[in-house]
Amino acid sequence: MNGKEWFRAHLRWAVMVEGKEGLRGWEETVCIFLSEDSEKAFQHALEIGRRGERDLQEGKRWVETRLAEIVTLDRLGANQDEFEVDWGCKKPMGHLAFEHVFDPEGAVPPPMF
Repeated sequence: MNGKEWFRAHLRWAVMVEGKEGLRGWEETVCIFLSEDSEKAFQHALEIGRRGERDLQEGKRWVETRLAEIVTLDRLGANQDEFEVDWGCKKPMGHLAFEHVFDPEGAVPPPMF
């Protein structure tokens, strides 16, 4: 594997609006990539983050998405054949009784992209 290891980087961008609004929100993503060491992995994560920056005119206001931080950078090792990315927790949108039976085998998920 050419001495490379897998790394996972959690990146965060700030969506900034010119004028009073300022910070509109945060955008986050998790990237998994190969790198030779932690320092090169950090530089690679920064490159990914900078590529994700963008700006646009929204009416009369300027909106910029700026790389705010590399939240975490984890070394996953060289011999990984699967990865798990934790998406966090969400509040339920409605009520489900304790007796509810889930059927994950009953539906094939759609592609994300």
